[in-house]
Amino acid sequence: MGQQEKTLAHIFSAFCDFLINLGSILLAFLLVKQFSSALESVGGTAVAISTGVAILTVLVYFVFDLYSSKIFIRLHTQIIKITVAQILILTIAFVTCVIAFPRGDYHFVVLISTAISYLIIVAKKAVTIKFIHYLRITKKRVKKVIIVGSSPAGYEYERQLNENKHYGYSIVGYVAGNKKEMKNKLGTFSQLDSIIKREHPHEVVIALDSREMHNLQHIIEICDRNGTRALIIPTLYRYFKSKCQVDMIGNMPIINTRAIPLDSAVNSAMKRLLDIVVSLVMIILTSPLMVFAFVGVKLSSRGPAIFKQKRVGKNNEEFTMYKFRSMKVNEMSDSAWTTNEDRRKTRFGTFLRKTGIDELPQLFNVLFGSMSIVGPRPELPKFVEEYSKSIPLYKVKHQVKPGITGLAQIYGYRGDTSIERRIELDIKYIENWTIYSDLKIIAITPFKMFNRNEKYVK
Repeated sequence: MGQQEKTLAHIFSAFCDFLINLGSILLAFLLVKQFSSALESVGGTAVAISTGVAILTVLVYFVFDLYSSKIFIRLHTQIIKITVAQILILTIAFVTCVIAFPRGDYHFVVLISTAISYLIIVAKKAVTIKFIHYLRITKKRVKKVIIVGSSPAGYEYERQLNENKHYGYSIVGYVAGNKKEMKNKLGTFSQLDSIIKREHPHEVVIALDSREMHNLQHIIEICDRNGTRALIIPTLYRYFKSKCQVDMIGNMPIINTRAIPLDSAVNSAMKRLLDIVVSLVMIILTSPLMVFAFVGVKLSSRGPAIFKQKRVGKNNEEFTMYKFRSMKVNEMSDSAWTTNEDRRKTRFGTFLRKTGIDELPQLFNVLFGSMSIVGPRPELPKFVEEYSKSIPLYKVKHQVKPGITGLAQIYGYRGDTSIERRIELDIKYIENWTIYSDLKIIAITPFKMFNRNEKYVK
């Protein structure tokens, strides 16, 4: 499928979603009208609301990349994206209707229509993806590929395609040097032009080893001459630890070996919006707890109620993190790791640490932008330097803002626990970030706040 056909397919899919949402909300109006006299008519207002919600849905779906032309698309990933997108659409539409029409039942209309459209769109997406996979597996819609070169990357590429038939690729064979004996060899580099003319591949995948690299320009010229797309597997592919990204500086391609989802301005903006909303709501809801903690700290020991400490955040920049003081004032607060049985802790401070209440002032760090609700926990500058020497990927965590909670914390790695395992989980979170993962971690955190390892010191 060419780029023009893909664009038309995306437009058609968006138009279908627009019609589905428009129909769903009009149907919801009719259903609610049967049971409520608050809706005076299903006329102009209904059409205006229906059109607005339908347009909003298509725009949010574009933001969530639901009209993607990627062939390696997974159904469960799409369903997760649709679910999170629908929650966002429902929130915006519901709040708008409650404010604009406080006496009507328009908010019930939005709830019902969102449920209807969600089920229909998920069903449409599932049928579409499964049908495309069926066409690929049955070889009714398959791309023919020739692999040029004899590096291990070519064999790995073939293995990946053979294990995932729904990708829709078929390996025609290999082209390599004169002396190279290999299975399914079509010919040598000098014969590539005639091989392409004979086999008519959709793509040529170039997987050269270091001794074959001098052939690269000639191979690309042959592909260009035959109008065949050439794809290159970099010889350094084993060093790419996450999804790589290619940027252009003038006419020079630059490979980012550790591109992460939050490099996207849209993803970063969505995460920041979530941080602002959640921190504001949590500050309001937990304000009685914070007053209780503030008074308790002041009464239980001498010193300030709020403990301020320098931590390392995004881009290795230091910031001031706030907590309720859980220890006696001491000279080691910025240089010593806190253990579960640390005798510097006060009894009330141990209670705060055990329940997680001591972390609540960090909501203001989130609100003001130095932290996020979800992210790797920030560390003292002293320990950052120490751990970065013994844990090779330690500083990868500083590509994003530190968080109050995170993937490592909901798995129980908080306080005096394995720093190596914590970093593994932090990197997993960073490399696979989605707005859905943040919402999931936020939802689980209240059930994981109680720290059973924290000991009361006599």
